[in-house]
Amino acid sequence: MIFRFVVRKLKWVAKIPGAPQLFDAMLLAATALFHSRRLRAISALEATLKDRPGMSLGVHRLGGIGFFFRGREVGHVHGNGLLDCLVGRANRDSLLESGRASSHHIFPRSGWISFWIEGAEDVPRAAGLIEIACAHRGEAS
Repeated sequence: MIFRFVVRKLKWVAKIPGAPQLFDAMLLAATALFHSRRLRAISALEATLKDRPGMSLGVHRLGGIGFFFRGREVGHVHGNGLLDCLVGRANRDSLLESGRASSHHIFPRSGWISFWIEGAEDVPRAAGLIEIACAHRGEAS
């Protein structure tokens, strides 16, 4: 897919100011046009998390919406519905073994995981992964 190609083969584009946000805006537009169910699920996840104590949402430096717990990034969701969360290596291993998440799409050996949000049924799982990331960040501070 184009997302994988751009992220893996055109990494240098991320260094151009505004380019990641523009690319993610195009992903979001394509999601709105062709995957409205996914777009509603992304919006539902944002609505679920925005009022969580200590949580703030903002533009992510590489595009998408960033989730910040006590000012530190715990994850972000790309315009195509790909959620990335920093859960730590021990949590990552457990989540991968149980099938609750996938290896991070760029850094598979890191403490990051990826999870595809397809529809409303994925929102509770996605929110749960963000909760794990918040707990991990809380321990790390």
